Amino acid sequence: MEIKDIWLSPDSAGKSRFALGGIGGVLGISALALLLAGGGTVLMLRRGLSVQAMGLGLCVLVTALVLFLAFRLGRRRVQDATVFFLTEEDRLFALDAREMTDYGGNTVDNLLGDFRTQRLLRELARRPELPGRAREIVVVEKLKDRGGSLAAVCLVQNMSSRRFRRTYFLVRGLDREEELIRQLERRRSWRSGPEERDSPYALQITLWTLALFGCAALGILSHPAIGKLPRCLYYPSLPGQMVACFFLLWTLVRRRRGE
Repeated sequence: MEIKDIWLSPDSAGKSRFALGGIGGVLGISALALLLAGGGTVLMLRRGLSVQAMGLGLCVLVTALVLFLAFRLGRRRVQDATVFFLTEEDRLFALDAREMTDYGGNTVDNLLGDFRTQRLLRELARRPELPGRAREIVVVEKLKDRGGSLAAVCLVQNMSSRRFRRTYFLVRGLDREEELIRQLERRRSWRSGPEERDSPYALQITLWTLALFGCAALGILSHPAIGKLPRCLYYPSLPGQMVACFFLLWTLVRRRRGE
């Protein structure tokens, strides 16, 4: 099919730095975590504070910051890897360029996969063509403005005509951005309101938040340095915090995507 128009993120439309940006982001987040954890520990020792009592709070804060930065980095990578195509037949397609690359199961293979994705994005910027794994956007179920990006919940179909739901993120600042939004609006379904699915998520977020704070309070009060509750409750509270934090973050991500 002949390509009429193509939309790439500003980074991909130039000389894509997909791999370098990912490596730099991971190294930067890791260095910041080590700096904060090490610096906080040294500061507590110099001020004569109890590392046992304050260490848990420092660990929670550093972990929360790392998760936030990792989420922002991951969303940015998704945006940079997403490409939209409009054909001469007025059919709109979307592609996550990472799906065109075979990622391995170890760090080296993942790095090589990022460089292959970067090369593919550069080739698409130079010579636009419709890859076989691109999915046609049949219906746009929701279109939500997220400030720096636009989330589109779409019903898509692949080349074998199998249909499923997929969320795509449009980074703001695309060249001819208004035309892409217009193409999405043309395919939008108005059968459901934008807030139809919000209430179940509100309840889930409340429950997982209470579970997280409950497990955290249990861990703090049963810590040997505090000793308000039996020490045997401390270690079971740690996996409880991890599980509650995971499901809380997953629920927030799904709510933000509009799924």
